[in-house]
Amino acid sequence: MSKKRWNQEIAVQRIIRLFELAECEHDQKKCDRYVELARKLSMRHRVRIPRELKMRICKHCYSYLTPGEISRVRLDGRNIVVTCLNCGGQMRRPYKVKRG
Repeated sequence: MSKKRWNQEIAVQRIIRLFELAECEHDQKKCDRYVELARKLSMRHRVRIPRELKMRICKHCYSYLTPGEISRVRLDGRNIVVTCLNCGGQMRRPYKVKRG
């Protein structure tokens, strides 16, 4: 295995660990710092943040979104609308409704 590939795998493991720490933390500043470190790691080693973790970051202010505390989650027809309560930014994610 090449050194670059090994570094990328280690970076993904560290990103996952940083999000685990942010999930357990109650201080929002520390959570935002963990997200900042995870983003820097992903940019430095050119790896993507996994989708399920990326959905926990505000796309406008890059803060860690905790439902009910820092974000508001609503269902709007065919979309899940997540509103960041720090900056007011909205992220929409589609979902399919089963027709029966």
